Amino acid sequence: MEKGSKIIEWGSTDYEISKSLIEDGRENLVLRGGKSSLALECPVRLIHAVSDEEVPYSTALSLAEVIESWDVVCTLPKTGCHQLDDEGDFIRMREAVDEVFKNSDNYDLRSPASG
Repeated sequence: MEKGSKIIEWGSTDYEISKSLIEDGRENLVLRGGKSSLALECPVRLIHAVSDEEVPYSTALSLAEVIESWDVVCTLPKTGCHQLDDEGDFIRMREAVDEVFKNSDNYDLRSPASG
């Protein structure tokens, strides 16, 4: 925090973690608000691999619980990595987007600032 950033190695990649990233993260701890505390009223689709080694899939379930919307679906493929970058993952993502669009007439999907 004193230097402004730090390089960390994860696997074969170096990542710069900045002080501002840490501070922003501390201001946006959305899982601490309790059930239905995250004011999202639109459809939400969460896809999280059970075998993700970086973030436990229980995080997706916790996130689903704090989202206010009644239309939250968690998909937990057994295999896959943190990046969700294989063809099966892309298919799931496209299907999730299609599902939301097909049901979009049930929602006002404008941002609150759009009037």
